[in-house]
Amino acid sequence: MRNFTAISVHPEIQDGAPVFSGTRIRIETFYDFMRIGVSVSEFLEEFPSITRDQAIEVHDLVKQHYTVDQIKSLVTGPLNRPDVVGGRA
Repeated sequence: MRNFTAISVHPEIQDGAPVFSGTRIRIETFYDFMRIGVSVSEFLEEFPSITRDQAIEVHDLVKQHYTVDQIKSLVTGPLNRPDVVGGRA
């Protein structure tokens, strides 16, 4: 399993939504910006607490067409998903 250092998920931060590590900025916000044509550089100007490395890591997932929910599953792993019991979906 790949280690996602740019993304964290915690139930007490943004209601458990994936965020950029060390911030409260949702990954979904990045997706929204990309969807309307904002560049990574412009996004970083708007959110200076996010590093370029973090943005590039998430941008790579965007280019691979991962959804926010899929990213959350990648970060938390299948054993932490509420719909998985005993390691089976």
